[in-house]
Amino acid sequence: MKVIVIMADTTTIPISKKFHEWLKSKGKKGESYEDVIKKLLKPEAAQEIGESKGSSDEDDLGLGN
Repeated sequence: MKVIVIMADTTTIPISKKFHEWLKSKGKKGESYEDVIKKLLKPEAAQEIGESKGSSDEDDLGLGN
């Protein structure tokens, strides 16, 4: 059996191993790093990138709830 995983519209960002472990510790099993980062963002930062309701950029950024 072959499994093919296609990751569209993603990127890689370099972070230290120490930060990676810290970020990993903040998440739950099955939660993506993107989910963890969004959860940790301060409300002001989340609004700046379109996390708030009513933002026209919400769908483009993949931040919709």
